Amino acid sequence: MNNNTTKRGRPIDPEIQLERKNQLIDAAYALLHEKSYRNITIREIAEQANTKSAMISYYFGGKQELFLAMMQREEENRLQSLQGVLKSKDPLKAFIYIAIKRFSEDPAITRFITDDVIHIDGPLRDQFINTMPKKIAEFLPVLIDQLKKKGLIRKNLDAKWAAFSLMNLIVMPFVGAFIRDNAWEISHEEVSGDEWAEHVYQLFLTGCQNTNMIKDGSLK
Repeated sequence: MNNNTTKRGRPIDPEIQLERKNQLIDAAYALLHEKSYRNITIREIAEQANTKSAMISYYFGGKQELFLAMMQREEENRLQSLQGVLKSKDPLKAFIYIAIKRFSEDPAITRFITDDVIHIDGPLRDQFINTMPKKIAEFLPVLIDQLKKKGLIRKNLDAKWAAFSLMNLIVMPFVGAFIRDNAWEISHEEVSGDEWAEHVYQLFLTGCQNTNMIKDGSLK
Protein backbone atom coordinates (compact mmCIF):
# COMPACT_ATOMS: atom_id res chain seq x y z
CA MET A 1 0.00 0.00 0.00
CA ASN A 2 1.20 3.52 -0.80
CA ASN A 3 2.73 5.11 2.31
CA ASN A 4 1.15 8.49 1.43
CA THR A 5 -2.44 7.23 1.65
CA THR A 6 -4.69 5.51 4.16
CA LYS A 7 -7.03 2.63 3.40
CA ARG A 8 -9.71 5.15 2.49
CA GLY A 9 -7.40 6.91 0.06
CA ARG A 10 -7.01 10.06 2.17
CA PRO A 11 -3.60 11.75 2.10
CA ILE A 12 -1.51 11.52 5.25
CA ASP A 13 1.55 13.31 3.93
CA PRO A 14 1.96 16.41 6.18
CA GLU A 15 2.41 18.81 3.25
CA ILE A 16 -0.70 17.49 1.53
CA GLN A 17 -2.62 17.65 4.81
CA LEU A 18 -1.60 21.29 5.26
CA GLU A 19 -2.55 22.13 1.68
CA ARG A 20 -6.00 20.57 2.09
CA LYS A 21 -6.54 22.37 5.39
CA ASN A 22 -5.54 25.70 3.85
CA GLN A 23 -7.92 25.13 0.96
CA LEU A 24 -10.79 24.71 3.42
CA ILE A 25 -9.67 27.75 5.43
CA ASP A 26 -9.44 29.79 2.21
CA ALA A 27 -12.97 28.67 1.31
CA ALA A 28 -14.33 29.72 4.70
CA TYR A 29 -12.54 33.06 4.44
CA ALA A 30 -13.96 33.68 0.96
CA LEU A 31 -17.49 32.93 2.16
CA LEU A 32 -17.10 35.45 4.99
CA HIS A 33 -16.98 38.14 2.31
CA GLU A 34 -20.47 37.07 1.20
CA LYS A 35 -22.33 36.23 4.41
CA SER A 36 -22.04 35.98 8.19
CA TYR A 37 -20.39 33.11 10.04
CA ARG A 38 -23.70 31.88 11.42
CA ASN A 39 -25.18 31.63 7.92
CA ILE A 40 -22.27 29.72 6.38
CA THR A 41 -22.88 25.97 6.17
CA ILE A 42 -20.41 23.11 6.09
CA ARG A 43 -21.76 22.13 2.68
CA GLU A 44 -21.06 25.62 1.30
CA ILE A 45 -17.49 25.55 2.58
CA ALA A 46 -16.92 22.13 1.02
CA GLU A 47 -18.38 23.25 -2.32
CA GLN A 48 -16.22 26.38 -2.26
CA ALA A 49 -13.15 24.18 -1.68
CA ASN A 50 -14.25 21.62 -4.30
CA THR A 51 -14.31 18.79 -1.79
CA LYS A 52 -16.76 16.80 0.33
CA SER A 53 -18.37 17.99 3.55
CA ALA A 54 -16.85 15.05 5.40
CA MET A 55 -13.39 16.53 4.85
CA ILE A 56 -14.19 19.37 7.28
CA SER A 57 -14.91 16.87 10.03
CA TYR A 58 -11.88 14.81 9.04
CA TYR A 59 -9.39 17.69 9.11
CA PHE A 60 -10.90 19.97 11.78
CA GLY A 61 -13.72 18.23 13.61
CA GLY A 62 -16.40 20.74 12.63
CA LYS A 63 -17.24 24.24 11.42
CA GLN A 64 -16.24 26.01 14.65
CA GLU A 65 -12.86 24.28 14.74
CA LEU A 66 -12.25 25.24 11.11
CA PHE A 67 -12.87 28.90 11.94
CA LEU A 68 -10.63 28.61 15.00
CA ALA A 69 -7.89 27.43 12.62
CA MET A 70 -8.62 30.37 10.33
CA MET A 71 -8.26 32.80 13.24
CA GLN A 72 -4.96 31.17 14.21
CA ARG A 73 -3.64 31.55 10.68
CA GLU A 74 -4.72 35.20 10.55
CA GLU A 75 -2.96 35.84 13.85
CA GLU A 76 0.27 34.34 12.52
CA ASN A 77 0.05 36.56 9.42
CA ARG A 78 -0.49 39.67 11.53
CA LEU A 79 2.34 38.81 13.91
CA GLN A 80 4.68 38.48 10.92
CA SER A 81 3.60 41.96 9.81
CA LEU A 82 4.52 43.38 13.23
CA GLN A 83 7.91 41.69 13.57
CA GLY A 84 9.76 44.51 11.88
CA VAL A 85 8.12 47.31 13.88
CA LEU A 86 10.78 47.58 16.58
CA LYS A 87 13.54 47.68 13.97
CA SER A 88 11.95 50.69 12.26
CA LYS A 89 13.38 54.19 12.72
CA ASP A 90 9.95 55.24 14.01
CA PRO A 91 8.36 52.10 15.54
CA LEU A 92 5.19 53.88 16.66
CA LYS A 93 4.51 55.17 13.16
CA ALA A 94 5.34 51.77 11.67
CA PHE A 95 2.90 50.08 14.07
CA ILE A 96 0.07 52.47 13.21
CA TYR A 97 0.59 52.13 9.45
CA ILE A 98 0.78 48.32 9.59
CA ALA A 99 -2.21 47.95 11.95
CA ILE A 100 -4.44 50.16 9.80
CA LYS A 101 -3.35 48.33 6.67
CA ARG A 102 -4.22 44.96 8.21
CA PHE A 103 -7.66 46.12 9.37
CA SER A 104 -8.44 47.72 6.01
CA GLU A 105 -7.39 44.61 4.09
CA ASP A 106 -9.57 42.24 6.17
CA PRO A 107 -13.07 43.78 6.48
CA ALA A 108 -14.61 40.30 6.48
CA ILE A 109 -12.49 39.23 9.46
CA THR A 110 -13.34 42.47 11.30
CA ARG A 111 -17.07 41.89 10.72
CA PHE A 112 -16.74 38.25 11.79
CA ILE A 113 -15.03 39.24 15.04
CA THR A 114 -17.49 42.06 15.74
CA ASP A 115 -20.69 40.16 14.91
CA ASP A 116 -19.94 36.54 15.76
CA VAL A 117 -17.00 36.37 18.15
CA ILE A 118 -16.66 39.02 20.86
CA HIS A 119 -20.32 39.04 21.94
CA ILE A 120 -20.74 35.26 22.14
CA ASP A 121 -19.20 33.27 24.97
CA GLY A 122 -17.27 30.26 23.70
CA PRO A 123 -14.05 28.95 22.11
CA LEU A 124 -14.05 31.51 19.27
CA ARG A 125 -14.08 34.45 21.69
CA ASP A 126 -11.56 32.80 24.03
CA GLN A 127 -9.09 32.21 21.21
CA PHE A 128 -9.55 35.70 19.79
CA ILE A 129 -8.97 37.46 23.12
CA ASN A 130 -5.90 35.37 23.88
CA THR A 131 -4.26 36.00 20.52
CA MET A 132 -3.75 39.43 18.95
CA PRO A 133 -5.63 41.62 21.48
CA LYS A 134 -3.59 40.34 24.43
CA LYS A 135 -0.35 40.39 22.47
CA ILE A 136 -0.92 44.01 21.46
CA ALA A 137 -1.96 44.86 25.04
CA GLU A 138 1.45 43.57 26.14
CA PHE A 139 3.50 44.98 23.26
CA LEU A 140 2.14 48.50 22.77
CA PRO A 141 2.52 49.86 26.33
CA VAL A 142 6.17 48.72 26.26
CA LEU A 143 6.68 50.61 23.02
CA ILE A 144 5.11 53.74 24.52
CA ASP A 145 7.29 53.41 27.62
CA GLN A 146 10.33 53.37 25.33
CA LEU A 147 9.17 56.65 23.78
CA LYS A 148 8.72 58.11 27.27
CA LYS A 149 12.30 57.22 28.14
CA LYS A 150 13.49 58.98 24.98
CA GLY A 151 11.58 62.10 26.03
CA LEU A 152 9.33 62.04 22.96
CA ILE A 153 6.15 61.86 25.01
CA ARG A 154 5.45 63.15 28.50
CA LYS A 155 6.65 61.11 31.44
CA ASN A 156 3.40 61.29 33.43
CA LEU A 157 1.49 59.55 30.63
CA ASP A 158 -0.05 56.20 31.59
CA ALA A 159 1.39 53.88 28.92
CA LYS A 160 -1.43 51.34 29.20
CA TRP A 161 -4.16 53.94 28.87
CA ALA A 162 -2.35 55.63 26.00
CA ALA A 163 -1.96 52.29 24.20
CA PHE A 164 -5.65 51.51 24.67
CA SER A 165 -6.58 54.97 23.36
CA LEU A 166 -4.38 54.48 20.31
CA MET A 167 -5.97 51.12 19.52
CA ASN A 168 -9.39 52.78 19.67
CA LEU A 169 -8.21 55.35 17.12
CA ILE A 170 -7.04 52.53 14.87
CA VAL A 171 -9.88 50.05 15.32
CA MET A 172 -13.07 52.11 15.62
CA PRO A 173 -13.26 53.31 11.98
CA PHE A 174 -13.47 49.64 10.98
CA VAL A 175 -15.64 48.08 13.70
CA GLY A 176 -17.93 51.11 13.52
CA ALA A 177 -18.10 51.04 9.74
CA PHE A 178 -21.89 51.48 9.58
CA ILE A 179 -21.79 54.69 11.65
CA ARG A 180 -18.67 55.87 9.82
CA ASP A 181 -20.33 55.42 6.43
CA ASN A 182 -23.82 56.68 7.20
CA ALA A 183 -23.38 59.34 9.90
CA TRP A 184 -19.94 60.71 9.06
CA GLU A 185 -19.96 59.83 5.37
CA ILE A 186 -16.35 58.72 5.55
CA SER A 187 -15.57 55.82 3.23
CA HIS A 188 -13.59 52.66 3.85
CA GLU A 189 -11.09 53.87 1.26
CA GLU A 190 -10.50 57.10 3.19
CA VAL A 191 -9.55 55.31 6.41
CA SER A 192 -7.46 52.70 4.60
CA GLY A 193 -4.73 54.84 3.08
CA ASP A 194 -1.47 56.36 4.23
CA GLU A 195 -3.07 59.79 4.62
CA TRP A 196 -5.40 58.47 7.33
CA ALA A 197 -2.57 56.54 9.00
CA GLU A 198 -0.52 59.72 9.12
CA HIS A 199 -3.50 61.58 10.59
CA VAL A 200 -3.82 59.01 13.41
CA TYR A 201 -0.07 59.10 14.03
CA GLN A 202 0.05 62.90 14.25
CA LEU A 203 -3.13 63.12 16.34
CA PHE A 204 -1.86 60.60 18.87
CA LEU A 205 1.67 61.98 19.02
CA THR A 206 0.51 65.59 19.39
CA GLY A 207 -1.79 64.62 22.25
CA CYS A 208 0.92 62.65 24.04
CA GLN A 209 4.13 64.48 23.31
CA ASN A 210 6.28 66.29 25.82
CA THR A 211 4.89 69.85 26.02
CA ASN A 212 8.33 71.23 26.92
CA MET A 213 9.58 70.03 23.54
CA ILE A 214 6.79 71.97 21.83
CA LYS A 215 7.81 75.17 23.62
CA ASP A 216 11.45 75.02 22.67
CA GLY A 217 10.81 73.59 19.19
CA SER A 218 12.98 70.53 19.80
CA LEU A 219 10.49 67.89 18.64
CA LYS A 220 11.70 66.43 15.34
